[in-house]
Amino acid sequence: MKIRYIYLTVIISLLLLTGCGSARQEPDASADLKDFRTKVDTFCQTISDMDSAINSIDTTSENYTTDLMNYLYSLNSSFADFANLDFPEEYDYLEHLADEASSYMSEAVTLYGQVYTDNTLSSQAMQDIYDEASVSYANAFKRIKVIMTFLNGEVSQDANVSNGASGTLTEGSGQ
Repeated sequence: MKIRYIYLTVIISLLLLTGCGSARQEPDASADLKDFRTKVDTFCQTISDMDSAINSIDTTSENYTTDLMNYLYSLNSSFADFANLDFPEEYDYLEHLADEASSYMSEAVTLYGQVYTDNTLSSQAMQDIYDEASVSYANAFKRIKVIMTFLNGEVSQDANVSNGASGTLTEGSGQ
């Protein structure tokens, strides 16, 4: 599972490097829009900091599982806070993706909690649950990447989202 842990860390880092960053600033942006962008930047910084903290956990430590789960709980809370943001009108079409990201992160954290705390699971059950958690985790970050891409004024290759559209991710895009 350490290899997968490293793999997930690399995925998160790549998503953060390519997706987050200051949303493109327009010179006449409203105060609400500026406030929203500040909150988005804070969210991105928070998940980047948590990624660094997760990467710095000593996997040989007695407290490894506790530390990891505490960071995952904090990450889940940050995703929930992001989903609760009121997106400005021009970005309303992305708001449901934030909700989906939060839902996927919540599911991932619950499943990781089972893997790391339920000592009654067989090795195969642990692996199956871990794999399911990893998929949910990746789906959460994929939605954040799509949101950040659009907030930066770019077009995402991972989604069929446009202003006024439903904003669902395209089939075959890893959901």
